[in-house]
Formats: sequence, structure tokens, C-alpha cells
Amino acid sequence: MSIREENELFLFAEELQRCMSPAVLNQLAKETGYMIRKRKCHGQHFLALCVWLSQRVASTSLAHLCSRFETATGILLSPEGLNQRFNSSSVSFLRKVFSHLLQEKLIGLSPITTSLSTYFERIRILDSTTFQVSNRFTASYPGAGGCSHTAGIKIQLEYDLCSGQFFDVHVGAGKQSDLNYSADKIKTIREKELYIRDLGYFRLKDFEAMQSKGAYYLSRLKLTTTIYQEEQEPTASSKKGKKSKPVYTKIDLEGIMEQLEPGDVYELPNVYVGSQERLSTRLIIYKCTEEQTQKRLKDRAIREKKKGITYTERTKRLQGITIYMTNIPSEWIAKEHVYDLYSLRWQIEILFKTWKSFFQIHHCKSIKQERLECHLYGQLIAILLCSSTMFKMRELLLRKKQKELSEYKAMYIIKDYFLLFYQALQKNTQELSKILSRLFDLLQKNGRKSHRYRKKTVFDILGVVYNYITSARKIA
Repeated sequence: MSIREENELFLFAEELQRCMSPAVLNQLAKETGYMIRKRKCHGQHFLALCVWLSQRVASTSLAHLCSRFETATGILLSPEGLNQRFNSSSVSFLRKVFSHLLQEKLIGLSPITTSLSTYFERIRILDSTTFQVSNRFTASYPGAGGCSHTAGIKIQLEYDLCSGQFFDVHVGAGKQSDLNYSADKIKTIREKELYIRDLGYFRLKDFEAMQSKGAYYLSRLKLTTTIYQEEQEPTASSKKGKKSKPVYTKIDLEGIMEQLEPGDVYELPNVYVGSQERLSTRLIIYKCTEEQTQKRLKDRAIREKKKGITYTERTKRLQGITIYMTNIPSEWIAKEHVYDLYSLRWQIEILFKTWKSFFQIHHCKSIKQERLECHLYGQLIAILLCSSTMFKMRELLLRKKQKELSEYKAMYIIKDYFLLFYQALQKNTQELSKILSRLFDLLQKNGRKSHRYRKKTVFDILGVVYNYITSARKIA
């Protein structure tokens, strides 16, 4: 590793030390009431159990947690003593630490430079992940689907694809509406930012707000949305000459679908969508292959049976096409590239997959609510620290070595270093910098993303220049 790379990692180690040092954590513990009186288990120790020691405090037995805790910190607690420490003050403490890390913007805003950087300052993706918990939490966390006896938790996340910055993370009940949440995000819209949204957040008012503030959006169009084309209809002549008035005629999507061949891309450059609120937009229609259509029909049938609803025959017929709406000029993004750009939304699904696969955020027993919430915020802190480190390493590896880092591989490799991070934080920044240097060398060797045959990676879609390798197993 070069001296410059070591210096950059030293600066990142300083940021970690500043945000997660024992002194800072203990001060936050005092502010939230966790450390009212002098005790042997300080805030830094309790956070270590919930974050650094990779323990699942919602599913591991109290006796096992006490054993692991004593091994790492030398502090001896009884199972009941530990159980009493899972209280409202502990939840407030962990929530405060998480908010502190979000506000500090730990990764220092190091976005990768892409071919789209000229047009968009950020690419913001919003989505949510939901999981069920014990039914004893029904009152605090009612589940989705209208069942009064189920309990579930929904976590909303909005982040920047290029820098990895988390803009907002919200923990709520499983029945929380995505639409209502997105409506609250209107005030955070900024000029020259691209917002990629899933159908769950489809609201014309939001897209209109983005357009009015100089931002850009990309979303799939709900098939039930009415589409109009504006035409000019002549009116009666007057002394000033002939006049015309705008007339809106509906567009026949089924007719367009029948004219397209599988894989075709068709554009309606200037149309209006919505019955009450008509929004001027650009539509791109992609004709699905027969295999894609049959899969979508099968998935639709499963949803019908599961949710007890019936879709119209028109909606089922239109499963053969996918429609995207955007206000991005065609000079920036041609219609053939809109599908690839929208596919970047799946990167947030990869993040959610790591949350459940590596951090087990959805695993919990029938425990008291405070212990569940300590688990949730402890894992969210771990996720934020792991993601921040991963995005920093990704940017550094690209800039210095022109290599693409696999987010999925990097997350579990970094998580394996958590105990080393904890031990180094108890010492000094220099020791933490050495651990980060070891981690960088390991990621450079074992964390690179392999290419599949004819499958684009995020860097390919964003137009990032880098060196790549092709996996031995090519998939057509």
C-alpha cells in the first residue's frame, strides 16, 4: 500500500475514532440517561455487545451473551443483570448513537465519478424492507395485510448510490404506508438530483414536486394510470384569425403493445399522465419476452391468492409490457438505456439482503420490547458502520487501482473485522489505521466483483472506467 493510500485510511480512521471513541459514546450514554450513576458497564461496553461483538441480542440466550460479554470486556454480569440493562434508556442511547452517525456523515462524502455526474449530483434510491416479529408486539408494531393479530417491522431507507450516504433510515410498524412516507420526503428534494422510485412510492404529486424543484425522477408507471396525448382542436374564427384549444385523447396501450416485438423499446416523448392531476412526462415502453411475461403472470396470480384481490383482465394483458416514466431529457439518457438505469434500484435490494443474511436483523425470539429495539438499533449501527467502510473502500479501490468492489462480498468481509475494530478503538487512531490497511489489502485481493457474460454491473451502467475480470463460469 502506498503512503497516500495509508494517509487516506488514517483520515478515515480519525473519523471513526471521533464518532465511536469510548469518550464520545459514554457522553451520549449520559445524555440519554443510560449512565445516571457510576457503573461498571459503561455505554461503550453496552454498545460493544450490541454492535462490535456480532452478537444477536434478540435471539441468543442471556447466559451466552453474558459469556461473550465477559470474554471481550472482562465485565461479569448475571443473565438477569443483563436483562435489566435492556431498558428504555438503553434504547434511547443506541438510537442516539445511530442518529449521531447519520448526522456526522461518517464516510466524508466520497462519491465515485460517473458519466452521469455531469447531469446529476446524486442518485437517490428509496425503498423499504419488512419482516415479521413475535405477535406479542402487535400493539407497538402492527403488521401489514390487515390482520390485527400479526406484528411486523418496516425499515425505510433512502441512500445515494454513488457515495453510499444514508439520507434517512426510519424504523416503524409493518403496516406503515410507503406512499405516506414518500409524501413526507418532498421537503428533502434538491435540485440536480435523480430519484429512482419503486411502484410502492408512485405518487404524481411527488414527481410534480421533483420537476418543479429542478430534480429528476425515474419510475415505473402504474398500469391503471390514464395516459393522454395533447392535440390542438380548431375553434370558431374571430377577427384575430383562427384559434385552437388543447384536447386530450387517451392513448391505447394495448394497441401499442400488439404492434411491438419482444425486446422492442418504444417512446412517447411528451404525454400527460393522471386523470385529476395531469403531469407532462416522457414514457418508455419495453415489450417483455414471452418468458418474462409468463413469470409476471405467475407472480400476479400468487399475489391475487395471497392478498385476496382480483386484477382486471386489462391489467393482466398489459403484463406483457413495462412502462417507465421520467423527466430526464432524451439527449442525456436514450430510450434504450432507461431500463438499465432503472435496474440500479436493485442495489438497495442487495443492501437489504446483507441486512438479513449477515446481520440477521429479522431474527428475534419472543422477548421484551426493549431488548428487541436494542437489537434493531444495534444492528442498524453495525450496518451503517459496515456500509460506510465498504463505500469508502469501494471509492478508494476504484480511484487507486481501477477495480470494482463487490458490495456483497465486502460487507461480510468487513463484518468479520468488527472485533478488530473494537479492540483498535480502545487504543488509538494509529492502531485503527493499521487494521483498515489490512482490510484494504484483503478486499483488493478477495473482494473484487466478477463479471458475468452479457450482464452489466453498476459501474458498467454508470459509465465508470475501470479494469475488470470475467468469471470462469459464463452465463448467457
